[in-house]
Amino acid sequence: MSRAAGHLRRGTTGEAKIIHRTHYQTEVWRRKQNQTYLLFILPAFAFFFTFFLLPFAQSLVLAFTDAYGYNKHFHFIGLANFKEALSNRAFLRAIWVTVRYTLFVTLEANVSALVLALLLDSNTHFKKLFRAVFFLPNLMSLIIVGFVWVFLYGNVYRSAVQAIGIPEAYQISWLGSMKLAVYSIGLTAIWQCAGYYMIIYIAGLQNISKDLLEAAAVDGANKWTVITRIKLPLLAPVVVMNVILCLASCFKAFDIPMAMTSGGPAGATTTIALQIYNTGFSSNRTGYATAQSIILFLIISAITAAVYLFQGRKDASNA
Repeated sequence: MSRAAGHLRRGTTGEAKIIHRTHYQTEVWRRKQNQTYLLFILPAFAFFFTFFLLPFAQSLVLAFTDAYGYNKHFHFIGLANFKEALSNRAFLRAIWVTVRYTLFVTLEANVSALVLALLLDSNTHFKKLFRAVFFLPNLMSLIIVGFVWVFLYGNVYRSAVQAIGIPEAYQISWLGSMKLAVYSIGLTAIWQCAGYYMIIYIAGLQNISKDLLEAAAVDGANKWTVITRIKLPLLAPVVVMNVILCLASCFKAFDIPMAMTSGGPAGATTTIALQIYNTGFSSNRTGYATAQSIILFLIISAITAAVYLFQGRKDASNA
């Protein structure tokens, strides 16, 4: 009996040693794999650290100084730059212009892109050609797009109204009007970016189960019901993503306002990014411009977080 128990104990001990050895070998293999993964990640992280994290940290420091141009000598002044920015009428006006521009472009671009996606996701003739045509403006440089639309708003429009015979008193100054200028450059941005968001919406529509659409058709649902009750609710995450992308892009708008109006007339199209550019490179107030950049970063972060929070609560209530 004791001999059998001894054999059992030795067998159990041997199995435990084998399990321990196997576990140790597995851990060693995992560590080597992790080290290999880190070596692959290291170049990308080094690039990200050098060209994003490090400049961002340096800009945080500059925002609290009186740095001027390329002068290496500056002094710490605390929150003075932020206080000046939030009390500066030109900067506050740039924020208001940017908000109007962002709301207009985000709403119209996403509505246009969604309508185009719904049309081109159906059995439309030459739909691949139309997708390419609508996406083509997104491949163009924003500066070139701005120059093209300046030509359209100027020479082409004047030639058209003269050919029609509209008196000069009734002609519209698209880029010279204080009220219309920001919406005129907004139309240019919509024309340029709607095709990009259209492609994302089409990708979302193609991920909707065909079985679900066929079941709705069998139940007698018409096209409008399918769109409003099936497609749009299932596209909600895609809509949120496109809205966030568009918001971030519009709040950083620089190329189109710079190319079309340079912020005019009288600051009516001066966005936050353009105001920061003028402060940093025209006035050479590097520290002050950096503080304005930090404010822009906080605005975009807050809006993005709010949109995600709203969508999360909506999904939770629907669950």
